[in-house]
Amino acid sequence: MAQPDSVIIDNLDENDGKNNISPEQLIHFVDLVNTPKPSLNPIIRRIPLISQSLTYLIYFKLVVIYLFLTLLFNITLPITNPLEFIITFALFPLFTALVYFFEVGIKFIIFLQSLSHSGNNQKVIDLWSSFTNKDIKEILHAGIASLDDPDNHSDDNRYPTFDLNRAELLLYTSALMLQRDTTLVEKAQKDIIELKKNPKKTRSVDIKKITDKLLESEREIQKEAKEIGLEFISITECNVIEGPYGGLYWSESHNFIIVSFKGTDPLNLAEWLTNFSLQRMDAKQFLFGEVHSGYYNNLFPNNSYSSTKSVKQFPALRLVEAIRGKANEIYKRTAQRVKVWVTGYSLGGALATLFYARLLQSPASLGDNVDICDGITFASPLLGDNDFAAGFQSLMNNEINVNKNFWRIVNDNDIVPRYPFGFHVPNLGHFLSKINLFNYINVGDEVRFYQDGSKPSSERHLYGSDINYLFIKQELNLVDLGTFFGFYDQFDSSTNGWNSIKNIFTVNYKVNSNIDYVTPGFIRNHYSYRYFECLEKARKYWEEPKKNDER
Repeated sequence: MAQPDSVIIDNLDENDGKNNISPEQLIHFVDLVNTPKPSLNPIIRRIPLISQSLTYLIYFKLVVIYLFLTLLFNITLPITNPLEFIITFALFPLFTALVYFFEVGIKFIIFLQSLSHSGNNQKVIDLWSSFTNKDIKEILHAGIASLDDPDNHSDDNRYPTFDLNRAELLLYTSALMLQRDTTLVEKAQKDIIELKKNPKKTRSVDIKKITDKLLESEREIQKEAKEIGLEFISITECNVIEGPYGGLYWSESHNFIIVSFKGTDPLNLAEWLTNFSLQRMDAKQFLFGEVHSGYYNNLFPNNSYSSTKSVKQFPALRLVEAIRGKANEIYKRTAQRVKVWVTGYSLGGALATLFYARLLQSPASLGDNVDICDGITFASPLLGDNDFAAGFQSLMNNEINVNKNFWRIVNDNDIVPRYPFGFHVPNLGHFLSKINLFNYINVGDEVRFYQDGSKPSSERHLYGSDINYLFIKQELNLVDLGTFFGFYDQFDSSTNGWNSIKNIFTVNYKVNSNIDYVTPGFIRNHYSYRYFECLEKARKYWEEPKKNDER
């Protein structure tokens, strides 16, 4: 007997051309058909403490199950690995409780601010303009131009392979996705639930009404993107409503596609629970190694799905279908291979990393008219074990990917990219077992920017005519264990490193709202506009070498 999902999809095949529904809209519709509905009524979810409490109760339930199984299969854990035992059984629950009450306070402040008639409907481009003396539209247009003509990524290149304008543009596309009206997406899903009750009676006009709601939900994103010459459409809900989602940006006059993922809302701390859980799962079905289970399930089907169902409930596949279709459309206009870039912020940065890894693993899935270019993430937490990192780097080292880079941008002492603690310590892996809780390894080339305007730090040469590289020490000293807890980075200067401690509870730069005053620095620096501010403060390090050369 045919499932309601398949009947609706079959009707799509028959009716998709009757109401001017674009292929991307159809893909998003099919994705929403397969997106699980929220466990609570939307009205109840609007009540902060009720929905918030349920989220935490579900999280605690999963933690209790995880802890029970951990002890069941490793009863000697308190003796063999006391640090992991303390963090797993004491600090995790305590941290979750603290986050809960902190979110209550944030929600209360937001409620008080909502009573003001002024509101806060400020566009991203207007907010960011206050953090730079330059014309922000010129910066974004320069970033767009760079996507058509990427660097050759050779070590002897005269200027850096890291393009600051490009990075700021891709950060902008990720931040802009926070502007979506999720209430309309919820209404569209509710309409789909009604269609599933009588799938054979589905008409093209019903589908058109739903896709129109989805378009309306992202109207603010489309309007602001059009100001700099970009088009946008969302493609996948990433298996969850009111969470991360993925979409495409492109230009009618250029030759590229940006795959962008919306990440964690800094003021929705319940979403941080996904970032701060450490459970991994086997990713070999679609990737390699073990990866964070929450991120993996946002893009790929759970291993419990049957192979047939996996084809239908596969958000990453929806993105591939949309990229392939849009690339073919652009190719007909330009007769040039279309460049695809991948980006994401926060949790979206983790999803961007997984999706980029999938593209590297199966580039033919995008078709013959596509070139996969760089990936750039911002504020991304770690997501995979050493096997995942090895597999990722192996693909990056493949000769067909020699001109690709994957950049991981970090803002000062932002806690999310430092998590799980321990990954910054060189050679720490020698002391950790494969199944250890802390077996999360960084991938890509990390670049750390600083709120005090210090020179960015990286393992890779970024600017100037000197081609010397920055090194990470290879030995492990006891004093270096400060890095284990995220206080500083091994390859930072001592000033940058210890400033991270000093700035945890201080505000020494532009404040955007009253909430900034009550938010610890390691959380405040997670905001997307803080990332833009850091990038702009470092612009002088890119411009000075060029000025010296002109002289």
